[in-house]
Amino acid sequence: MKEEFITVKTFTFPSEIPIVQTFMEMKGIEVFMKNLTLNQLAYPIFGIEMQVNASDYEIAKNALIEGGFAELEDFAF
Repeated sequence: MKEEFITVKTFTFPSEIPIVQTFMEMKGIEVFMKNLTLNQLAYPIFGIEMQVNASDYEIAKNALIEGGFAELEDFAF
């Protein structure tokens, strides 16, 4: 079965990623960074997306809020 990935957080600069990524991995949440290898001039345009498996979305969302890396309003659609 093919797993679907969902973006839970978008970063503008790569320097913002390590702390959040480490926190998520310490919580047992596997993350994937989409667009990380783009030309650095493109980061402000496209952003770097932290994605998780669709089945981990709620856990990831709650972990980001718990860690102070996001607020509940960031997930309102």
